[in-house]
Amino acid sequence: MKHAYLIIAHDRPQELARLLKALDYAENDIYVHLDRKSQCFDLDDLKRNVKSSGLFFVPRISVTWGGESQIKAELILFSEAFSHGGYRYYHLLSGVDYPVKSQTYIHRYFDKHDGENFIALKDINDVSPRFRMRFEQCHFLHEPLVGKKRNFWKYVDFALCYAQRAVGIRRFKGRPMKRHSNWISVTDDVISLIVKNQDRILKEYRWTYCCDEVFVLSEIWNTPLRATLSPKENLRYMEWVHVSGRDWSPRPITMEDIDILSQPDILFARKFTSPQSDSLYEYLDQNVLRHN
Repeated sequence: MKHAYLIIAHDRPQELARLLKALDYAENDIYVHLDRKSQCFDLDDLKRNVKSSGLFFVPRISVTWGGESQIKAELILFSEAFSHGGYRYYHLLSGVDYPVKSQTYIHRYFDKHDGENFIALKDINDVSPRFRMRFEQCHFLHEPLVGKKRNFWKYVDFALCYAQRAVGIRRFKGRPMKRHSNWISVTDDVISLIVKNQDRILKEYRWTYCCDEVFVLSEIWNTPLRATLSPKENLRYMEWVHVSGRDWSPRPITMEDIDILSQPDILFARKFTSPQSDSLYEYLDQNVLRHN
């Protein structure tokens, strides 16, 4: 059965174009959400990279880093792909991801593991109480005034959260919650679960912070689909490096990572950026993606 690739992009049109070309395969359809704020994308240029797959640009919204709009963008992609129906697997990628195996390999891999869901998750209880503040209290100012900035309003926003905690406000109380990567490869059953509950999800996760890394994982964990989770996690490679303060970011993937990328259970990697990843792009295109 066909696979659906769901891509969230906000910049780097050159990298997105390469990703679309790498995913172009008769048994794939590709769905793309472009941040409405971004003016760097030429849709005609992007379309020229896809010959065999169906390519769909979903309705655009303005996305704020860490805000509930990230959840909304994912739900738009899930809903659009689910409405077309018939996909065995759905893969959520960023615009700077890249496959490190051929599409033939990837499809055979999922045929072999049919029915398993591939997500990386960790328990909420192994982190500081401050992490739980991402969803237990309301971040009223994050979406309109903060985003990725460490500005005055960020401190006001967290001060308001501490005040809510002091008076006993605890959202999601008693519900097991999971966290980790929002980049997933899952079956139609999971997407059906999320799409059918999207109104509730949007209501519950309003005014949350970075909960694109929480909501899908927690939804799955609290249903019988939990039994379908693979121990292989999400089949993706990325390495986080410390930037400053509490800020971490995935570093660019280069040829130095080729041994890790060659492992049989690594199917995608992030992040690929030009020029740092150019040699690796060329190597993969010439020696991996063209082969079965």
